[in-house]
Amino acid sequence: MLKHLLILAISVLNANSAFAGWVDYPALYDVTGVASDDVLNVREGQSASTPIINTLAPNQRNVEVVDVSDDERWGLVSFPEGSGWVSMRYMARQPGQNPRYLPRPLNCSGTEPFWGLGIGNQTAQFEIMGNPALTFTPTWEDIPIGMQAVSYAIKMQGSNEDITAIISRNQCSDGMSESVYGFGIDLIISGQSGNQYYTGCCSLN
Repeated sequence: MLKHLLILAISVLNANSAFAGWVDYPALYDVTGVASDDVLNVREGQSASTPIINTLAPNQRNVEVVDVSDDERWGLVSFPEGSGWVSMRYMARQPGQNPRYLPRPLNCSGTEPFWGLGIGNQTAQFEIMGNPALTFTPTWEDIPIGMQAVSYAIKMQGSNEDITAIISRNQCSDGMSESVYGFGIDLIISGQSGNQYYTGCCSLN
């Protein structure tokens, strides 16, 4: 009996060690604990004394927290043309977000040329500005061994072209604004017209 308990304890420790290295951000949060006639301030820095640069509604949902401060008291969020910090005291993490799996829906985009990729539960759509959207079906995805859910590999199949993409949890800039994204993406489209390589950023919302 003691032997079995020791084996179980070692298994639990190993499992916890595997989970400990996983990156939990970006993640979706809801604003909580803010009065209905008030707002949650988005600040320039990780302090209540820094300037207010935006606000969130008291019932705001699906707020993407890209990263947190070292003490986890402040969360980095993005808004059109910028990003800033909110107090995590007023943020509630949405349930069911497991960093072991590639989150969905996930919206990716890039420039030169302008392109977009939306990855849903069953299908994905890729579009280059001015061209019709192409529909793809995810056929395989995995986490590279040893990466601990920092990066994801995914393959998607279309009628005439295929997509292979590596999506990583790291801060990314679109090069056009001061917004900060929580995912970077490298993708290759292969098909009748050859191979095209694109890079960009992804967002949960």
